[in-house]
Amino acid sequence: MKKALCYGIACCDIMVPDIEPDDFKRENVCVEKFTYSTGGDAMNQAVALSKLGHETVLLTMLGKDIMGDFLVGSAKQAGLNTDYIKFHDQLPTSLTLVCVHRDGNRNFIFNKGADIEISGDCVPMELMDDAGVIGIGSAFGDIKLTESLKDVLATAKEKGLKTCVDIMHGSCYDEAEGLASFLPYTDYIFPNEDEGYFLTGEKKADKIAEKLLALGTGCVVLKMGKDGCRLYKKGCDPIVVPGYTVDMVDTTGAGDNFMAGFMAGLLEGKSEVECAALANACGAVAVKYVGAAGMKNRAEVEEILNQR
Repeated sequence: MKKALCYGIACCDIMVPDIEPDDFKRENVCVEKFTYSTGGDAMNQAVALSKLGHETVLLTMLGKDIMGDFLVGSAKQAGLNTDYIKFHDQLPTSLTLVCVHRDGNRNFIFNKGADIEISGDCVPMELMDDAGVIGIGSAFGDIKLTESLKDVLATAKEKGLKTCVDIMHGSCYDEAEGLASFLPYTDYIFPNEDEGYFLTGEKKADKIAEKLLALGTGCVVLKMGKDGCRLYKKGCDPIVVPGYTVDMVDTTGAGDNFMAGFMAGLLEGKSEVECAALANACGAVAVKYVGAAGMKNRAEVEEILNQR
């Protein structure tokens, strides 16, 4: 089976549990413990794909520091190919403070480190010769990364890869500049409704999909959290693929695990509806744990799939 490429941001997440908005107004707040975890869209997707049983190459940039060492070690432990990670001589590894509220929602506080230098140079084109899918984990997360997407995705399409793009809304763009340049080379785009509004200015799901399809993407996979997702393609009625009910602990990385599940389905030759069901199950597993990398293995996902 061909391998997966995951291109985008990798960072270290410091999880701060049981925080409420009013806590930020207090001088001192005591929590039970801090948890260190791998983070960043591309890293999360790559780790999940590996746990689902697929050979995966992580394409990102880190700093030459202790956090970078932690991420590389964690990636190797998860079974990822780390041979192509690049390191910046001066910028630190990106770090995110994830404040997890008691209802499972969260706020992020982050620095901009080596990730701002992620560019097409991080993607050796020869890797595409024996890959089946490429996932862009952080579109609009960094400027150079986003500017590289047209060339990276066009080359991937020429080489026969399935191309998947996820959105990181709000990091460095006020508007979705350059969207039209890479959407014609994007087989699947994975916004939620807030990200869809950022991309299109539309608030209704059908209108979001209509605009994205008109710009050239092959399929809009609209994420709806616990309600699952909707698949939109030109000339077809939307298909609703229902989600799975689990006890939610933390929603961090749920969307990344979702996309990893969809990519795994593509590598396995599944139909788009089957890919979406696998994606929903991966997202459901992810929210059962604190942090984005809680999924244990494929069996845990299959157990949720077998509920239906």
